[in-house]
Amino acid sequence: MRTIKKRGADRYLAQRHANPPQSYEIALPAWENYRRKKETKILCISEQYGLCGYSQISLNNKFPILDESNEEISRELGAHLEHVEPKSLTPQKTFDHNNLIASAIDDAKARHLIYKDVFGGHAKLSWFNPTSFISPLLNNCQDYFHYETSGLVVPKESLPNRREKAKARLTIYKLNLNAPLLVNWRKIWLEALDTIIDEAEAEALIHIANTELLPTNGELRPFHSAQRQLLGNIGERVCEEYGL
Repeated sequence: MRTIKKRGADRYLAQRHANPPQSYEIALPAWENYRRKKETKILCISEQYGLCGYSQISLNNKFPILDESNEEISRELGAHLEHVEPKSLTPQKTFDHNNLIASAIDDAKARHLIYKDVFGGHAKLSWFNPTSFISPLLNNCQDYFHYETSGLVVPKESLPNRREKAKARLTIYKLNLNAPLLVNWRKIWLEALDTIIDEAEAEALIHIANTELLPTNGELRPFHSAQRQLLGNIGERVCEEYGL
């Protein structure tokens, strides 16, 4: 997970947010009948450099994940606009751009996903806890998660206490960030990068970091935070210099 730096809302959403709904009963149909979601989704995807706000997969599968046989295993799953704070809990934020992100999966059934492979907003549904949920809207969200080359995401060992680790664990569970599909994609991507790093000369590492961590035509490669972690100090320096 990486922090999403929100920009200003598009004019249609800003106009609608000027008179926000005050109850869920009003918010639900108001959002369902809102016809300018496309503009907001485009803006959110741009803010997120083409990555899902929760899982960091490529929303358009622009950077396909290939297995050892060079067969593509990743696929486009679409995206939906996700209310980080659900409409049922905070209807006043239904049209608040700062509460909206692009999350992977437009329609789980249409994408032929089995239940255990559904992740992100479609796994979280209407759950939210303001003190326990680690969202990509938090400035320090990247400090909570460690990515293993096995494909698993786990709480970071450097977290100061059990409470903070519990927040990370709960977030991983609620978003199903260890869905088998995600674990497999993450494992293959990170193992390939790990091999490249091991075989690279020291002077080549900066080039690798630039390639893997900096945007290409405004889009980042999948699992950006995991790659940044794997590239260590060089990865940190490259991201900091670019402001990522």
